[in-house]
Amino acid sequence: MALALLAVGFTAVIGQVLLMRELVATFYGNELLFGLILAGWLAWGAAGSALAARLRRIGPRAVGTGLVLVALLLPAQLALVRGVRTLLGVPPGAFVEFVPMVLAVVLIPAPLCGLLGGLFAPAARLLGGVDAGPRAYLWESAGSVAGGVLFSFLLIRWLDPFQTALLVGALDLTLALHLLKPATWNLKLALPFLLLLNLASLPLGHLLHPATLRWRWSDLVFATDSPYGRLTIVARDGQRAFFENGLLSFETQSTFPEEVIHFPLLAHPAPRSVLLIGGGVGGDLREVLRHPVEEVVYVELDPAVIRAARAHLPLAEAAVLDDPRVRLILTDGRRYVQNAGRTFDVVVLDLPEPSTSALNRFYTAEFFAEVGALLAPGGLFSLGLPSAENYWSPELARRNGSVYWTLRGVFPEVLVLPGEHNFFLASHRSLPASPTMLIERMEERRIEPLWVTPAYIEYLLTTDRFAQVRAELEGMADVRLNRDRRPICYYYGLVLWLSRFYLGLGQLQGPPLRAVAAAVLVGLVALARWKRRLAVPLAVAVVGLAEMALEVVILFAFQVGHGTLYGRVSLVVTAFMAGLVVGAQGGRRLVGRARPMLLAVLGGVVALAGLVAVLPLGMPEALYLLLALTAGGLAGMAFPLAVALVGGEEARAAGLLYAADLVGGCLGALATAALAVPLLGLDQTALAVALIALAGLAALW
Repeated sequence: MALALLAVGFTAVIGQVLLMRELVATFYGNELLFGLILAGWLAWGAAGSALAARLRRIGPRAVGTGLVLVALLLPAQLALVRGVRTLLGVPPGAFVEFVPMVLAVVLIPAPLCGLLGGLFAPAARLLGGVDAGPRAYLWESAGSVAGGVLFSFLLIRWLDPFQTALLVGALDLTLALHLLKPATWNLKLALPFLLLLNLASLPLGHLLHPATLRWRWSDLVFATDSPYGRLTIVARDGQRAFFENGLLSFETQSTFPEEVIHFPLLAHPAPRSVLLIGGGVGGDLREVLRHPVEEVVYVELDPAVIRAARAHLPLAEAAVLDDPRVRLILTDGRRYVQNAGRTFDVVVLDLPEPSTSALNRFYTAEFFAEVGALLAPGGLFSLGLPSAENYWSPELARRNGSVYWTLRGVFPEVLVLPGEHNFFLASHRSLPASPTMLIERMEERRIEPLWVTPAYIEYLLTTDRFAQVRAELEGMADVRLNRDRRPICYYYGLVLWLSRFYLGLGQLQGPPLRAVAAAVLVGLVALARWKRRLAVPLAVAVVGLAEMALEVVILFAFQVGHGTLYGRVSLVVTAFMAGLVVGAQGGRRLVGRARPMLLAVLGGVVALAGLVAVLPLGMPEALYLLLALTAGGLAGMAFPLAVALVGGEEARAAGLLYAADLVGGCLGALATAALAVPLLGLDQTALAVALIALAGLAALW
């Protein structure tokens, strides 16, 4: 049973990440989608655990059967996610309607999540002995730690999703057969069987991976999963289109890079050094090298993009990576800016819009100031945002206005070019708004683009829309500025995304979170005082909510301070899960003083949340790991203490409290990522968590 619980935790973590990545690549993920997936996962797990806790006659064979079903469900659900767009009749590149998308991300993982949650209570009962519930929680948490570490540092780098799912299934099947045939199944049989399944899973997964991708991408020529997402390349009639997580990144034969590059480089009288963040293999490098530059530093986060470009771009397109003027840096763009230690004449940011917290870090006042410090005298900075040719919806105006006024807070001169994409040129010195100067520089440099011609430059800078766009943005002076600690722009981006499905969201400023939080706090205390038997489950739910919310805040803060390097972010998650194991072990030793210790845990959550609210973003990485470890430790310690307080049949109590913990985590993940962080900011979100924990403390007192 201990090994079965270990397998449940191991499978749950890996299955959660695999399905989340598939769903994000299918539906174009942002924080709301992440929150919905995680919330659905935890909610179904809670339902399964609560239901199984009420069933008393579940033996080892039933647990073994459950593990067999888990082994079969994980690859089956991966295939279902890949086929869902075809089932819905949605072609590649198109958005899925909001309601079908929500139903898909919530319902598809339900069988696996509910089954994994349902295995906890019977396995805890069959584990037997003193404090079976806390020991079951300990084993399940240890499996989660092992799964998180193995996936983050090995499986994701070397295996495709189906190979990983089948390997995990092989482990589950081996343990299941031991439970189903305990009399004949032993170590001498188990190890060869496991090895055989592992050997079979690698070629089978290798076949299933491209075969299921072709359900969606009929012209697929290449696909790979890196730590940063899924890169897919399709080809037709000599053209190559690169998709990252299902969204079009770039296509060959496109003229869009001309607009990205020529306007900022023509606006500078003599660009010698250029920093390009993203977009290089999509044509930006080719266009930069048409100018008399001496050096181009091209920063790309994902090495898989470079490898794919070298292998699948036309030879002339790929050759620019080997130009002696190009210096390729494989790292996080913001991390490079923070540590460059030199200056550039022009800095070009060519990344997707700030639709997630990871991308939002490149559109904040702090990042703009870091770029400003990198510019040589007379240097300029350029970025682009999707816009509209004629009509700006309120949602679009608010998002682009936030970026504009955030730029204006750092750079005194900001020039905005109209069109389906707005390009923002920013500098500490005046910028040329006359087409004559730009055209003369183009002729001097003997540049002959296909799209950004002299006629196009003159049209763009003299049309009425040039003044109208500036007037529109100047009229948004009351918009909130985008900052690292208060990333409002990705909330604006979320509302803009929702407006694709529901019109009239332009006036949506977000719910009155402070009033909602106050009502929740009062309700928690009143409910616990009215129904004293609910006090302990509520306390566990509060701890689950608080610790999941704190984990999100710590991850966001770490991402801003130290970049999006996957290995380091995984360390934060792993530290949290390791804290669960350490905390659960410590809580088992303190069950003799369960009530005062559970009150102390809630008090510790209050103190930790207050500390997270005041710590600086740029602190050493080790401190982030320590915060995550502490948060996990408090969550893990609460569980055995709560089981001891509830009393009665320990396994049933463990199942119900496990469900309460998952429900709290579900609410914490969804509310924090999608609403609290962008609307309240990191510090105020942490303080709100402290207040919620304080309410849980008052309810339990």
